[in-house]
Amino acid sequence: MKTDLNTQRVNYDAIVAGAVMVGMDLFAGMLRQAQARCQTAVWVQGDNAAAPFADGSFHYITNQFSYPHVQNKPRFFAETYRLLQPDGRFVLTNIDLWAMPGWAIYRYFPAAWALDEQDFWPVEQLVEVLAGVGYGRVSYTHQHIPVPTRLADFRDDAAARHRTSQLMAIADADYAAGLAAIGHELQAMGDTAVIESEVCLITLVCEKFKEKNEWTILS
Repeated sequence: MKTDLNTQRVNYDAIVAGAVMVGMDLFAGMLRQAQARCQTAVWVQGDNAAAPFADGSFHYITNQFSYPHVQNKPRFFAETYRLLQPDGRFVLTNIDLWAMPGWAIYRYFPAAWALDEQDFWPVEQLVEVLAGVGYGRVSYTHQHIPVPTRLADFRDDAAARHRTSQLMAIADADYAAGLAAIGHELQAMGDTAVIESEVCLITLVCEKFKEKNEWTILS
């Protein structure tokens, strides 16, 4: 059994025993991090919109928390379909920003929302494109997670800018303005203040049938 993994937050302990794991990333630095985390996988440098594998190479493909960074998303999704064997499965997991407007990052750094709106797709668009490349069944689920957070802890996390891709992407002025807003609220509310935040995860499961049929959406 061959299983394709990317380098993003994969739970290696949950992989089926005996699977041959193959991971791919465009950047050598990410591959070095992945190699350190899992030395049993085969790590390949390549473009997910033009993967260096033959048709039907894999039983299972997963993409976790990275598809928004893909420039040619339709081509990437078409590649997952090409690479899967009949009855194979592609699973995509990420945040669904339209279902989590109360995320603290967006509240204090609104420029991050504006950028994410360009890079993330609404679930309806994801389903339409995935079905369009050939998947016979596309299902999705949401997991909404309330995240009450100490404002002081959030300030410390935001100060480590490199930990959050949204903060790395915004302009320096927007980042500084967000930190200042957090600081003003801390002065007004005190170090023990707790703010409401939220995260919503979406998981899409796409099944490749042996023969193309009318496709089905399950939610």
